[in-house]
Amino acid sequence: MTQILLSAVSARRGGGRTYLRHIVAEFPADDRHCLTILSASRIEGVTELANVRWLAAPGWTENPVLRFLLGSFYFRWLWKSRNDFDVVYYPGGSFDIPLPRKVKRAVAFRNMLPFDEASARLYPLGWMRLRHWMLKYLQAHAFRSADLVIFISRYARSVIDGIVDRRGTAVVIPHGVTATTGTLSTALQERLPEKFVLYLSILDYYKAQVELVDAWARLRAIKTVEEKLVLAGPTGSRYTERVRAAIAHHGLEDHVILLGEVSYDQVFDLARRARLNVFMSLCENCPNIMLELMRVGCPLLVSNRQPMPELGGEYLEYVDPTNVEAVAHALARLIDDDQRLNEIGQAALVGSLKYDWPRAGRETWASILALG
Repeated sequence: MTQILLSAVSARRGGGRTYLRHIVAEFPADDRHCLTILSASRIEGVTELANVRWLAAPGWTENPVLRFLLGSFYFRWLWKSRNDFDVVYYPGGSFDIPLPRKVKRAVAFRNMLPFDEASARLYPLGWMRLRHWMLKYLQAHAFRSADLVIFISRYARSVIDGIVDRRGTAVVIPHGVTATTGTLSTALQERLPEKFVLYLSILDYYKAQVELVDAWARLRAIKTVEEKLVLAGPTGSRYTERVRAAIAHHGLEDHVILLGEVSYDQVFDLARRARLNVFMSLCENCPNIMLELMRVGCPLLVSNRQPMPELGGEYLEYVDPTNVEAVAHALARLIDDDQRLNEIGQAALVGSLKYDWPRAGRETWASILALG
């Protein structure tokens, strides 16, 4: 029997747990393989299989600092009584716990930001810059020594292969997409204008919302538009203040709406209400939001930075997110072109169908089990 340990101690919320739910659902349901999930708390929605078990970790393992300080002692003690694993899989991108002895190691690469120096430098000096530097060191070490690295895009693999001298094998397995069926809350519906362009993403330095606000001001100087710009995403970051300042600078308080965070189960309903969706990120590994918008069948204007063109293919419209004039003219060209918007939406939906979670899960486990 092949014994797999899945380290989920660093997957505390959001995309990390979504990823785990989908891949665990595809773990081979036979008595030749056994999966043990190491986590401080149960992962909601994980499929209950006879050969999938949960190994409880102490609550302090959810804190990365305590995990680093105490984990070396605790896990070395734990592995003395549990040294029966063949492969350990680290989906978080680094060896977040000490290893059992004599096991193969698989790791996934899911965070591009530490390896994109231009985007990392957008953050002010402080904790986030230090965090990115530490993650780059820890993840580079993991990629260098792992027996298998799972990449999400060909672009991600090219970046790491240009920096790290890997000793193990590698595969490229893009994420999948799952449609959500929730209805947008009444409170959010009441805040939406009748016609709008939507940017659905966390407000952050590398997401280029300030440049988009500048482009929106330029668009309104080029032509008369009925639509308003809606920025949907958490607004608690320091970067949000820069976005608000840009809105005030251009006098766009009545034309740009900061909608705030939207529950994941409602994002499809929100996206399909927009006349046009934009995604202006400067740095991505696998742009899950873009893939989800494609699955909605939304017309999309997207950043031309990789891996967006790789994953979006010929289906979408692309623009340099830092070129305010180019973004404004792309918006002006598309916003009234019903035929082109319909073409993009239909082609995007067809293109999204190749991003399938069951396929991603099966390929992930096939690659990991091959190590065992």
